[in-house]
Amino acid sequence: MSLSRYVATGGLALGLFACGSPQSSQVKGHYEEATAEAMAQFKGQQQVAAEYAPVQGVIVSETLLSSYGREDLVRGILDAGAEKIWLTVPQGSGLTLQSGAFSRLRQTLGSHLNKVEIVPQKDSGMLTVWARDWSPLGALTPSGDLHLLDLNYYPSRPADDSTGRTMAGFKGVPRVSLPVYNEGGNFMANEDGDCLMTTRVTDANAEVFKTGDLILDAVAVKSYYRDFAGCRQTTILPRMPNERTGHIDMWGKFLDNDTIIVGEISAETLSYARTSSDSNFATQIQSFLNKRASDLQQLGFDVVRIPMPLPRPGLFRSYTNSLLVNGTALIPQYQSRSQADSALLADYETKVTEIYQAAGYRVVFIPSDELIAAGGAVHCVTMQIPRSFSSAPDRP
Repeated sequence: MSLSRYVATGGLALGLFACGSPQSSQVKGHYEEATAEAMAQFKGQQQVAAEYAPVQGVIVSETLLSSYGREDLVRGILDAGAEKIWLTVPQGSGLTLQSGAFSRLRQTLGSHLNKVEIVPQKDSGMLTVWARDWSPLGALTPSGDLHLLDLNYYPSRPADDSTGRTMAGFKGVPRVSLPVYNEGGNFMANEDGDCLMTTRVTDANAEVFKTGDLILDAVAVKSYYRDFAGCRQTTILPRMPNERTGHIDMWGKFLDNDTIIVGEISAETLSYARTSSDSNFATQIQSFLNKRASDLQQLGFDVVRIPMPLPRPGLFRSYTNSLLVNGTALIPQYQSRSQADSALLADYETKVTEIYQAAGYRVVFIPSDELIAAGGAVHCVTMQIPRSFSSAPDRP
């Protein structure tokens, strides 16, 4: 997005996204085995890779396989040209690729199995499936070297939160620790340094979870993303009402530098609501999506509306919650016939396919009913690491 677009829409940005300014804590910050002084060397040294950037490999959790049986997603990622799958396992689990727990993976991948690397987590504890939220963000220096941006996750999830440190040690690349709480599902970026997130980020940084945490307002959050993630412009949009994650990937996604898909609830979809309560709920979400599409259009993006199946409390089926890997779009597929609008599923998929293909992607659907019922889908359970030009080899 050009600078002229921001100048032209500056009034909109201020009107939409101005926030209060709570007093910042006087402590130096929660840097997870680093310090503000050590991190200062990385200021302005890297830019987070775009959502659609060429992918070297993808991080997933063993929980994706053991609890959800999504070996097909791992196969789809490798078929799309990813060179590596980093499969995180609990510290001390003793799991190897020859363990019984991965028999289905071996069968599904065949000769692709040599592209999978087991990564035991640095800290102890059980792993969740939500690799997007606790994995580091891949960023590149001007010379093309890889850095890993490690944001804070939650103290109640120490194994998940250790992934940034684990991966940096495993790959032998620099880790850039940021004292900001934000999950990866609440972040979208393009190659121009336009970064999008929702007010989930200011909610998450409005309280202290552990000693050293900072209280950060929107201005402070944007400053960290500018200085360490290369975000030339960070836009903080309202979070979707009544949706528990607050993440932008549940309703929006960059497909290229200028194009963003935003969910849309059609009048036909809305007509399938069975009760007035269901209708009112879906209408509220419909209005939210329409407003966000308008906001993004006014910021200069090309907005394409993509179907969103009928939402209900606790269930937001999303086709923006996809993973882009080297020209392939791995997209959630919803097959349950128990939903009110199940008769429209084939029509949704036809329209979704057309939209992604028009943007140049090969489309692969991944069954995601169980995942979305837990609060996420394909994007939520994966984190891509961009291709780099570094000569530093991976370490086994």
